Parts: sequence; C-alpha cells; structure tokens
Amino acid sequence: MKLEATFRLTSVLLATIGFLGLIATGELPPTLVIVGLLALALSIASGAAWAKGTVLERFGQFSPRVWNIFLIGACLALLVAWALLSMDILTSAVHFLLVLMVTKLFTLRGRKDYLHLYAISFLEVLASAALTQELWYALIFCAYLFVAIWVLLLYHLRNEAEERMPVSAGMEQEGSSAALSGMVTGQFFWTTNAVAAGTLCLTLVLFFVIPRIGIGYFPKNRPDLIRTSGFSDTVDLGVIGAIKLDPTVVMRVEFPDEPGPVAARIRLYFRGTAYDTYDGRAWSNRGGRRFPVRTSDGFFAATLPRAPARFEALALRQEILMEALDTKVLFGLSFMQRVRSGFSVAKIDEMGGFYLPFPPATRFQYTVISIPEVFRKADREAVSTEYPALIKERYLQLPSLSPEVRQLAQKVTLASVTTSGKVRVIEQFLKQTYRYSLDAETAIQKSPIEEFLFIRKTGYCEHYASAMVVLLRTLGIPARLATGFLAGEWNDFGHYYTVRQRDAHAWVEVYFPLSGWITFDPTPSVTGTPGNPFLTYAGKLLDSVRLQWDRYVIRYSLRDQAAAVQDVKAKSEHLQADAVAFAAAVARWIRSARELAGDIFLRARGISLIQGSIALLLASLAILVIRVVRKGRSRGPGRDHHAVATGLYRQMLGVLESRGFRKAVGSTPLEFARTVSCQWQDVAPFVEPLTECYYRIRFGPPPASLDDIARAGELLAVLKSLPR
Repeated sequence: MKLEATFRLTSVLLATIGFLGLIATGELPPTLVIVGLLALALSIASGAAWAKGTVLERFGQFSPRVWNIFLIGACLALLVAWALLSMDILTSAVHFLLVLMVTKLFTLRGRKDYLHLYAISFLEVLASAALTQELWYALIFCAYLFVAIWVLLLYHLRNEAEERMPVSAGMEQEGSSAALSGMVTGQFFWTTNAVAAGTLCLTLVLFFVIPRIGIGYFPKNRPDLIRTSGFSDTVDLGVIGAIKLDPTVVMRVEFPDEPGPVAARIRLYFRGTAYDTYDGRAWSNRGGRRFPVRTSDGFFAATLPRAPARFEALALRQEILMEALDTKVLFGLSFMQRVRSGFSVAKIDEMGGFYLPFPPATRFQYTVISIPEVFRKADREAVSTEYPALIKERYLQLPSLSPEVRQLAQKVTLASVTTSGKVRVIEQFLKQTYRYSLDAETAIQKSPIEEFLFIRKTGYCEHYASAMVVLLRTLGIPARLATGFLAGEWNDFGHYYTVRQRDAHAWVEVYFPLSGWITFDPTPSVTGTPGNPFLTYAGKLLDSVRLQWDRYVIRYSLRDQAAAVQDVKAKSEHLQADAVAFAAAVARWIRSARELAGDIFLRARGISLIQGSIALLLASLAILVIRVVRKGRSRGPGRDHHAVATGLYRQMLGVLESRGFRKAVGSTPLEFARTVSCQWQDVAPFVEPLTECYYRIRFGPPPASLDDIARAGELLAVLKSLPR
C-alpha cells in the first residue's frame, strides 16, 4: 500500500473512532448511524488503488456549491427539529456534526479539507465525553490519541514532501509518496509509538493535576433513570416482585474501614423507606412529613431521637456509588445516622429515611454513617412490655381482617412467654411453613395477606414481611414494613458489594422499649443458580475497573485532589518524623558509645603502675617471640635451598656470558639452555641438567634435597673448567 493511501486511510480512521464514540452513547438515531457508516466505508473505498477510474472515485466530485446547499438544508432541518421537537442543544449539535463529517469525507482534496476532518473528529470525541460516563470511553480516547499522533505526523511529512518535490501534472502524488517512503523507517515507527505513549502519560498527569471546576457544561436534560419499585410514598403489595429477576446494578457499597466482607459478622440490610399504615392492599406513611436535616462536619445528621441502644462505637462507614434511580430515597445500612453527598439539601422522615430534593440525573456518590441495632438482653427476656402511647397509636394500626388472622397469630405463639419469643416464633413459622415464589398474582386479589396465609401459601418478600407485621400487630406488638436492598454479591477485586435490582427486599422492624427498632426477616433464603465461574470472575473484574473509572475519572473532583495532596503531605510528614526519630536514635547510640569509652578510660587510669609495666613487658615479649618465629620460618631449609639454587644458576649465567652467551631478557631459563646447547654442544650435558636442577630446587615439588644442591655444584664446577 502506498503511503499516500495510508495517510488517507489513517485520516478516515481518526474520524471513524470519533464516530464510534458517538454511536456508543446511544444518542444517534439509526438513520444517522447508517448514513455515517456508509460515508466512512465509501470514503475508505474511494481512496483504494482498485477504485481508480470507478464510480467510487467520482462519487465525491460534486461542486462545492452542491455540498454547501446540502449543509444549509441540514442545518435548517436541525434547527426546526430543535425548536419543534424540543431536542436539547447538545443532541442537535451532534447531529449537525455528523452531517459535517459526511460532507467532508466526500471532499477530501487539499490540506484544509484534512484539517477540517481532524477538527470534526475531535469535536466528536468531546461530544462523546459529554454524553456518556461509561468505561468504554477510555478505549475510544486512547485509540483516538494514538491515531491522532500518527495522522498529524504523516500530515506534516506529507506537506514537507510536497514542498520539496517539484510540482507537475500527475507527478505530485507519486513524488510525495516516494518521499514519504524514505522518511518512514523502523526508527520512525517506534519513535512515534513512544511519543504516543508519552503523550498519554502526560495527559493522565494533567488530568489529575488540573483543578476540577465542575461536572461539565453539557449535562443531559433527559436522564435515563433506572426504574425501581417499592420506594415511593405508597407501595402496592406485589410491586417488588416485578424487579426480583432484573440484574441491573443499582449501587456499589464499600466499607472503607473494614478489612473484608462485613456480611460475615453482621446482617446487611440497606434500608430505604419504612411504612406504618396498611389498608389491606397497599402500604403508606401516615405521617409522611419530611424535615430538613442539619449539617455537622459536612454531614447531614439525623435530628430525630434514637433509642439508647445505639452505640457510636459500632458505627460503620459506607461509601455508596448510586446509579441514576427514579427515586429520591438514599439507601444505607440500618440505621442511618449521618449522610454526606454533593447535594446542598437533604431531608429525613419520621421513620429515619433520608431523601434528596429530587431524583439525581446521573450516578452519584455519597457517604453514610450507620449504627447497627443492638438487641438488649432486658428486651429479649421481658415477659410483658409497655409501649409509649405514640408508638401504639401509629404502629398497631390494622385494616379490617377476618378473625382467622388473629387466631393464627395466637395459635403460633401459644407456647411463647416473652415478647421477643413471640416475634421469633412468628418469624420461623413463616420461613418454614410457606413457599417462596415470584409467581404470586397479588394485583387481582381482594385480600393478598389472607390469601397468602390461608390459600396460596406461596409468595415473595413483601408477602412474608406484610404477613408478619399484621400477625404481630394482632398481638399488640408494634411493627412496620421496611424496604430496601440486600447486600448482593461481594467483589473480591474492588472489595465492595454489588447491589442489583434483584436484591430489592422487604423486611420487618419491631419496636422494643430499650433497644428501639430491631430488624427481623421472615422470608426464607433462596439460593440462586450458580453461573459460569469464568464469566462471574470476568464480570467482577470488569465491574471493579468500572468503579475505579467512575471514582477517579468521572467523579474526580477538587475535594479528591485536596485529599490526595493531604495524603501526600501526611506521608511526607510521616517519613520526616521517621527520619528524625532515626537520627535521634543514632545520636543516642553515639552518646552511649562515648560514655562507655570514657568509663573504660577512667577505669584504666586506676590500674597501678606495676600492673601496667607487667602488661607492657608481656606484650613486648610476645612481640619478640612472634618476630623470632617468623625469622626462623623465613630461614628454613626450603628458603636456604632456594637461595643456593639461585646463586648457582647466576654463576652459570656468568660463566656462559664470559664465553659469549648472554641470556636475553624475555627468554626463559629452559629456552636459554637449549639455545646454548645447540651452539656449543660440549656444554649440553652440563647446562641442561643444571637448568633442570634449578627448576626443581626453585619451583618444585617435590622439595629440594641436599643431593640436588651437591649435584648442581658439581655440574657448575665442570662447566667452569671447559675451554671455549
């Protein structure tokens, strides 16, 4: 492929990446998606070598006037749609941007056309960022950044090649391609990739360093809220069952102060709303008033009095990332005490539920401080219980029921003596006697609870919880219905709980004078069907990455930057303190060593002069003995033999030198002996044996003996007597 075609292909690829980002947002109608993909495909095909002279090459050869008329018409159509169909300004701008891209793809001729296409692709990437918060945008951004660097470099090299080559008809493209071929080498390829990687790293640094100023200039005014059930002011019996099979994620809950899963030691019920009034078919709040809550240390704190059984030492902190739900309810572990979020106003109802002023348009994060319930021993063992008048008036209300309901409650609790015992017996009775099922059709029933208890004997959490509340109230025990979510599944990668629509649940809260409201759950536990282990593993990993993306990219704020700076400062101060402590320890060690040395010196001064003299004499004698021993060793038989052998060999060299044979500096004794023997054969029987004797005595093993020394002396004497 020629590099000119490669340049065009990479330019169109840049526009394709931006367009794919817009498609992934889901904001483009199918018609525009098809038009855009078709335009990209035709633009790529028209630049291929096989398309020369075909209709594809001539497809974009319309006059600029035709394209201008097309753009003006498209702009007017989008303005009309914006005015009459109430389209938001961002969506209208995106549609017009797509029209610009299609137009420019068919008019890629000069340099400015390519620059226009680059600008359009960049605006597409920006529009995608404004329309989505999903993890896939990271892939679009990285791909766009990588391709953009290549495109801009090729664009610059192409322009340089065109300026250097002489311009003539039909030769400009070939000349620029040949020049580009010479410039794009292997080193250029890897250098460009390194530049792309460095640019990405620099972009990340700038992202985390530049101060945050807000959540964006183009928030969506048509949020796609997740529809939930069971959290409005009035809830019909049976609405939660409709979402029990929905796997949509509604929130992710972290416990930052806990090392592992909290569910191992405490029941996790993320409470949303409680209901006190039941009319036989639906639950509602008789006192639905909500009060603004005061702020304390950045938290919205509950102003309602809590039971004395709540202990601050048991407080649990939760970081909750909530999806965009169609409810104003804030969920948190029972029972919520303080809430901190990005909203300036929050409210609380008379039963401890926290609410936002309006449903959020996007997912948001907030912090909850909850104090779990504590069931006191006195309440567990109380035989009779006296309740406040307000509690009895509000939480003992019952609709018109058949006598069989009261009779069933009395029959089940007949053997129970304490109030808590009656509550436990009814809870276990419902768990063990009735069958859990999502197929109960409660919407057409006249009395859902009675049909659940006496006819169907099957249902789901709302039936169980409502039945328990009704049975307890017939016995004069205050109780209410609570709705929210169970803990969901634990994510080992991110160390948080993933809560889904199917985790929606209803349970019972029973009032005890000393302990306050205590949670009971009569619904039997249902074991779900295990899924594919690999898919489950991959899903948890991906969800953990998605959470980090939302926290450190989408939700990254000025407060997070300040917290990061404070963390770095705290760590540096900690390191500084450790360094100071280490220096102080070293100073103490040095001081202790000096004191010990001084103490030893002072003690040494107390030794008598005689003792010092004796010690000095003994040391001198020891040194003398050592020297004598060393000297004796240096003068041993081996040393003496070596000296004699060296002396004899030197005498031989002197005799030979007087006869005209001088040993060269670089010659070995053996080489010198052979040279002399060749030139003076009469001395061969003496020189070579004398040299070998010298080798054996000087460098043996075995060690030299007196016989070797005597034989060497005899050979030397004969050598001296030989005439030349």
